[in-house]
Amino acid sequence: MKRYSLHLLLCVNAILALVLLWMWISPDGTLRNVRWQPPEPRKSDVAGLLPVLPAVGTADTRAFIAMLERPLFSATRRPPPPPPPPSASEPPQDNLSSARLSGVYSGGGEGGVIILVAGKQRRLRMNDNIDGWVLKSIQDRVVSFSRGGETRTLLLPRAAVTVYSGAPLPSPASNAGQPPATPPSAGNPPRRAVWGGTRAP
Repeated sequence: MKRYSLHLLLCVNAILALVLLWMWISPDGTLRNVRWQPPEPRKSDVAGLLPVLPAVGTADTRAFIAMLERPLFSATRRPPPPPPPPSASEPPQDNLSSARLSGVYSGGGEGGVIILVAGKQRRLRMNDNIDGWVLKSIQDRVVSFSRGGETRTLLLPRAAVTVYSGAPLPSPASNAGQPPATPPSAGNPPRRAVWGGTRAP
């Protein structure tokens, strides 16, 4: 068995040697691939190999200046002064508190009021506003305005009754002492007004 294995190994080696000879030696006896050919040059992308750097931006130097002016571990370091409080905005002028109703009108399916505001008469229809107050409802002589959830009502005053200031009327007691007027007699016709100093008969 060992003898056959040795013969088989020798045959394989001989076959491999013949294959190598065929690859290196041409049929005419010259060596193959003796001439070396340099590889083609390859252009390498150097820019693609470099890492992408962040863009250069402008830094806010105010923080650095503040740190230099107020060192972090300085004994005299104090917090910055608080910002000034915001200025209180003036409340909107409320002219409705001193307004007076002059009249209420309706017609054509719409209604409105005539109101005296800041010394001026103004006409307002439904949903019109004055100084932010919106006219919401008109019920008889009561008018309602609303602004931001707040409701205010105005009442139309009734017309004042005027008192008679003319001459006093005669009383029955004053007429009691005067004689009654004499009726005209049947034979004499009543006198008539005359012109030019003459009287018609």
